[in-house]
Amino acid sequence: MADILEGFKLNMNGVIAGMLVAGICSYIGVYVVLKRIVFVGASLAQISSAGVALAFMLGLSIPFFRNHPLAVSLLVTLVGSFIFSQHGLSRKVPQESIIGIGYLIASAMTLVFIVKSPKGMDDVKELLDGNIITVTRGDLLVMASVFGVVALMHLIFYRQFLYTSFDPEMARTQGFQTRRWELLFYLTLGLTISFAIQYAGLLSVFAYLVIPAVAGLLASRRMFTAFFVAILCALFSTLTGFALALKIDDLPTSPPIIMVMALLLIPAWLIGKLLQYRTDITSA
Repeated sequence: MADILEGFKLNMNGVIAGMLVAGICSYIGVYVVLKRIVFVGASLAQISSAGVALAFMLGLSIPFFRNHPLAVSLLVTLVGSFIFSQHGLSRKVPQESIIGIGYLIASAMTLVFIVKSPKGMDDVKELLDGNIITVTRGDLLVMASVFGVVALMHLIFYRQFLYTSFDPEMARTQGFQTRRWELLFYLTLGLTISFAIQYAGLLSVFAYLVIPAVAGLLASRRMFTAFFVAILCALFSTLTGFALALKIDDLPTSPPIIMVMALLLIPAWLIGKLLQYRTDITSA
């Protein structure tokens, strides 16, 4: 335990960065699961990775892109977010098809860009695993600022986001501009993913978007509680995963964090069953 605490102290920037990513991604992930757009999260994460790989390749001739891959990643992710926020091209081509095509193209282009970049295939592992331990204090300030803006927007427009996500048809009949709120949500999602993936990696970000949200929705009957449980699961998994990574030599942080999140689904499912049983008893 003393070694783990010392490891936390030495890697405090990485721990704080992980908590920031966990908090904001798990919160937005509730909307992602609620809106049934889990594949959008995976696709945007892959598009963001393609943007980083593109920056590596462009860095051969333009050093700015090599030193600031986030600029390219953010641009392509926001473009992808805008496209995904639109409805299908036609009634014969649903939105899911566009999302799938985007994911496949981004996956293929990521490999092409990395092969052509000076860093080579080793960067595939870094894109997947992330390198959150190396986060600097300046990175923390940037992350806190960006995620703070996203959190503030969701706090101010909580009712609009929730209403248009839970029942878009009813929201439309009540006068909500669902297209505009849909676009704004996708832009905040893309902004969050593009920043988070730079530090936490593709796998961790996608896991943060899905698993804690599922746990929160399973173990809750109210949306506020679902958000709270999702964030709590993500934070607990991050701390526990970091501890396991520090205890086991050469273990990246993302696998233990994801495994802890997956294990938390079991008690969340049991709690959900208990709540349903109590509801059935009360109704009877």
